[in-house]
Amino acid sequence: MRRYIVLLLITGIAWAQTDFDKLVLKDGTTFLGEYSKIEGEMVYFKHQNAFDFIPVFVKRIERLELKDGRILYDVSNVKYSLSAEEYQKLSTKEKAIYDAKSKKFLNKKIYFPKSILTDSEKEIYEQAYSKALLKRTLKYSAGITIITIITGAVIFVIYIAALSQSMRGWT
Repeated sequence: MRRYIVLLLITGIAWAQTDFDKLVLKDGTTFLGEYSKIEGEMVYFKHQNAFDFIPVFVKRIERLELKDGRILYDVSNVKYSLSAEEYQKLSTKEKAIYDAKSKKFLNKKIYFPKSILTDSEKEIYEQAYSKALLKRTLKYSAGITIITIITGAVIFVIYIAALSQSMRGWT
C-alpha cells in the first residue's frame, strides 16, 4: 500500500512542476525557469538552477511559454509580444486574433481597441475574437480533461491494488 501512495505523490509532484516559464530551443533543449524580458533580438531567461538571467538569441528559440499559459513566442505561429506600432499595423481581424491569444485569462467579454471605430470593424473583430477564443478554450479544456482522466485512472488502479491486497489477507 505504501508504494502506491509514493507513486501517487511522485505523480502529483511531476504534474505540479508548472510554476516555471518554459523556454524551448530549436535544437529541442527545454529549460524551465523565469522569463524576464525581450530586448531587441535577445530574450532574458533564468534557468531554475541559475543565479542570473542569461540572454538567448530569439533566432535560437522555438517557443517561449509563461507559467500562466501565455505564449510569448512561437516560431510555428506568430510573435505574441508586439509593440504598439506593430499592433497598429495589424488588420482588424489580426488584432482580434492577437488579443484572444495574448489574454492572460479566458475572458469572453470583448473590449474593443480604440482604433476600431465603425460597426463593421467591430463585427469583424468580435467574430474573429470569438473564434480564436473558442479554439484556445477547447485546447485548454482538452488538456484538463486528459489530466483528470489520467488522475482518475491512477487512483482507480491504486484502489484496486489496495483492495486486492486486503482481500489476500482475508483468505
